[in-house]
Amino acid sequence: MWRFALALFVVATTMALSCPQPTPPEPEPPIPVDTKSAERKQLESAYVEGLYLKGSCVLPFDLATFQRAVSLQRRTYRIQSDDQTLYLHVRYTEDIPMTVDDEVECEIHYRLAAGESTTLIVKLVVVKASDEYLWLWNEFQKVGMIVQRLP
Repeated sequence: MWRFALALFVVATTMALSCPQPTPPEPEPPIPVDTKSAERKQLESAYVEGLYLKGSCVLPFDLATFQRAVSLQRRTYRIQSDDQTLYLHVRYTEDIPMTVDDEVECEIHYRLAAGESTTLIVKLVVVKASDEYLWLWNEFQKVGMIVQRLP
């Protein structure tokens, strides 16, 4: 009897090991998570050159009433109203950014109203780029700019 049980065990084990294994189902592709803030999305969808705070353009460049100056040697970008009451002055303290994901530290000086001047030292990342412009953004401070590329 024990021989029969042993033979049955050997046959059952051999059959079980020779059975093809089921193919596991394909894993579901991960659902993309959008981690961009609403303010960053506003900047990325904007097209007006200028300074953006919390997603809104607070100092738009207007070719009819503003002047623009850029200096590759000084690593500076500046826009100002013709009467110089409004301005944005950016000095790149490191290499000048060129492509998406480049990070750069900047000194930003701006005036939005008479007697109201602000200075920021902030690290920005290029979140979008075109042949002529760069979209720079700092998520923590919700500060961004659309600036003309330096030549």
